[in-house]
Amino acid sequence: MRASLIAAAVVLAALCATTAEATLRPVRPADSRLLARPATYEEQIAEQVAARLTHLHPQVRCGPLGIPSGYGILGITLFLGTRPAGYFLMLPQICTELAAFHAAPASFDPRSCTDGACLNKAADTAMALATVAHESYHLLGYRNEGQVECYGMQSIWFVASKLGASLAESQAIGSFYETRIYPQRRTQTPAYWSAECRDAGKLDLRPSLARWPS
Repeated sequence: MRASLIAAAVVLAALCATTAEATLRPVRPADSRLLARPATYEEQIAEQVAARLTHLHPQVRCGPLGIPSGYGILGITLFLGTRPAGYFLMLPQICTELAAFHAAPASFDPRSCTDGACLNKAADTAMALATVAHESYHLLGYRNEGQVECYGMQSIWFVASKLGASLAESQAIGSFYETRIYPQRRTQTPAYWSAECRDAGKLDLRPSLARWPS
């Protein structure tokens, strides 16, 4: 058991190092072609969750992000000057993982993991859910990545619950991200980490609640 968990921790570290979560860029003409086509089933799922989280009517598309590859970016929010353009893009693999989670959320509960393969599956799922939450806060106009990452982490449970997970399952995934993935941001992707992202910290969205991060 210990060997498999240690191996999984190494893989999780590599995952965190290569996934800077999201970034910002100006609108480009090529985006209009993506937005003009009907949303796929997976994209509709992401749109519905982002709409509930932001109380906006965003568009979400999976496809080319319009930035150089090789940086491990999973999603990108588009801006018109200093204002969000009302849509975000994600890599196709994120939409696929969201659809798989929506179909059987209980099978992605990290509490049931007993080996590294299961933990890696849970990590992929947590990253996909976190990407939707993270991008949603960019849609609200937040630009500081450390702040957005913290707010997004606190909303993973919300995304998971809207995709069909029970409250306990949703909170377990949020806790998994907070304990297994987020700490590595401090050294691997420091722009996405903040010392105030903690229970009762300045970035705590619900300081009156004892439950953290959800």
